[in-house]
Amino acid sequence: MRFIIVMVTLILCSCGLTENNSPKNIILLIGDGMGEAEIALTRAYEYDGDPDLFVDSMQNRGSVIVKQLREKDPSKFQFTGESAGGATTIATGQRTSDGRISTTAKYGVALKTILEEAIEKGFKTGLVTTAIITDATPAAFAAHATNRYCFMRGDAICGEDTPIIEQMLNHNVDVMIGGGLELLKAKDQNGRLISQMATDLGYQVITERETLLNLPKGTKTLGIFAEHHMPTEWQGYQGRSAQVVPLGDDGRILYPKAQRCEINPEHQGIPSLEEMTVTALNTVTSDQGPGFFLMIEGALIDKQAHIAKPCGTIGAMLAFDRSVKIAMDYAKKHGNTAVIVTADHGTSTQVIYRPEVKDDQLDHDNMPGKYEALLSRNGSIVNAYYGTNNADDQSHTGVNVPIYSYGFAKDVPITGLIEQSDIYAVMKNFLFN
Repeated sequence: MRFIIVMVTLILCSCGLTENNSPKNIILLIGDGMGEAEIALTRAYEYDGDPDLFVDSMQNRGSVIVKQLREKDPSKFQFTGESAGGATTIATGQRTSDGRISTTAKYGVALKTILEEAIEKGFKTGLVTTAIITDATPAAFAAHATNRYCFMRGDAICGEDTPIIEQMLNHNVDVMIGGGLELLKAKDQNGRLISQMATDLGYQVITERETLLNLPKGTKTLGIFAEHHMPTEWQGYQGRSAQVVPLGDDGRILYPKAQRCEINPEHQGIPSLEEMTVTALNTVTSDQGPGFFLMIEGALIDKQAHIAKPCGTIGAMLAFDRSVKIAMDYAKKHGNTAVIVTADHGTSTQVIYRPEVKDDQLDHDNMPGKYEALLSRNGSIVNAYYGTNNADDQSHTGVNVPIYSYGFAKDVPITGLIEQSDIYAVMKNFLFN
């Protein structure tokens, strides 16, 4: 499919801190599904509810309204977002409908992204995720597709679209790190393996953590780990997820025993999000050129919430929070670097009171959807609840999501209550004006 790139001309104030010619950098960190509830769950479990997450220390903060468009009638809104639509809005400043990757709702016109603009102006660029590298969030910055799952050639849903992995490679993004070993085995339109296509384009293709950690600075890198999405760092006790609370034969509620989270053995040998963040920063940092644009996604916050696994979400949230600190340390050390931390949408996690009976009635009508009890650091019980679906896939929610920032001028409209579409304009003006 051939796309026409459309742009919206925005007249805004200059948002940079300085007027010199030194490189300007943006580090955008997206916690997929990181609503306030996921933050609250993590804070309760790890810090007994105290504001000890790193993001809690960031002084510039606001609240983001998330909404997207209806596919058949783009004049109408949908008030619960998803990753493709949310990432497209952040990357382009334009809303779209479910599942579209930087293309307009209904008509499929391509929307130029902040990363594409940065490449055109000579900036270094990078994409990091704990999901498959072609997943919706990274894809929305470096591809255009009608369907977010058009990952590679042979996927029936691609239609006339060029597969996302081929588009991303052809953009020559300087560093891309994520999951998706299956992608390397696919072929491009010329019959080459994707691994060979990447090599021909000058990428060093790496699949081992030790190679990543010892990569020379500035290496053009395609780092792929895990067959599809990366495994989580944490899991529930013996891999347990939240469950529908049962009743015993005597009609009494059988609450699960509160447990602590465990290290997930499947994560052994997989690089952490912090390690990938450091590698990406080493790749895009340069004294030459106008600067860089780097997007880092903590994808598993969302994916573990979908399957009602609070420990997976907590572990992913903590890894993301540590990566935010790395970005902030970098910005403070190097200067002229702006950091934005936000989410694409909220998910289904809630922290609730221990569920109780109503009017002494002991039946499933009084039970929550899915429930898990965790023990916090000091032994307090944290009640995690998922009530959007009793099946295996919990839904997104229409909550506002947080935004934290650093490095912008005081008059930049990125605090208070903002629209998700405002984020693009702020990034554009910081980098290019």
